Amino acid sequence: MSLTLLVQSVLAGITNGFVYGLVGMGLATIFRGARIINAMQGEFGVVAGMVAVVVAGHQGVPLPLAMLAGVIAGGLIGWAIDVVLVRALRKRGGSEDSFLLLTLGIAFAISASVLYIAGRDARLLPGLGGEAMVEIAEAAMRVHAIWLIVVSVVVVSALRLFYSRTVFGMSMLAASIDPEGAATTGIDVAAMRTATFVLGGLLGGLAGVLVTPLTTVHYDMGMLLTLKGFAAAILGGLGNPFGALVGGLTLALLESLAVISVPSGYKDVVALSILVIIMIVMPGGILGRAGRKGG
Repeated sequence: MSLTLLVQSVLAGITNGFVYGLVGMGLATIFRGARIINAMQGEFGVVAGMVAVVVAGHQGVPLPLAMLAGVIAGGLIGWAIDVVLVRALRKRGGSEDSFLLLTLGIAFAISASVLYIAGRDARLLPGLGGEAMVEIAEAAMRVHAIWLIVVSVVVVSALRLFYSRTVFGMSMLAASIDPEGAATTGIDVAAMRTATFVLGGLLGGLAGVLVTPLTTVHYDMGMLLTLKGFAAAILGGLGNPFGALVGGLTLALLESLAVISVPSGYKDVVALSILVIIMIVMPGGILGRAGRKGG
């Protein structure tokens, strides 16, 4: 194994890890705030990527604005799902299984809608920095991948400050930890749950627009993103959005390093097999007790 190949694999793993981590953070945010496993988390990324491609296709629209439009689209879908569907099911006393089936049904509905509107063709965004590359230890890395990592780190840091330093963020935490107690202090628990869906949609949308310049977006990629994000969230502790980032990096590095010794078609098998082993040994996730506390 050459050093260049090893570095190339690590760089690819770090890049993919932040994408998986953002999807997992969105999934964990919704689970912590609403106690719902969101089986359509990856669809936020699909819609956001498609919206960004369409907006970027209009002459004169800067790429960052097109990406912002995609992220906002993810947040709006999250808002609509909670207000229109989740609240209605909650009023009827839906069980955890009912919410899981609801989000799974939404995933298939969104996938079919994207297929109907955009067709089977895969779409690609130009990257931040275009096709420019940088060399790191003789390994090549796209400038957009560096932007992806930087933006992800900034967003994760801002999210941590949001939860710990802002009244709204602390209200969301209080509503997720003790809904009845939060309600007695005047916190609108229903609004806080909606906010968690919006935030989950924004995070999923961000993952979508950041990954679309690196790999094509198509109607049926949402389920794979959800699977990778769910694995990241489980690895980091499902109740901890920030642990999902650790889980995403771990999963992606396992994938990329597996490609060195096995055919690329088996990388998912190797990574997810190791995931099973980790969860047997550490059922609380990589961060253990800290992961369960939610950061």
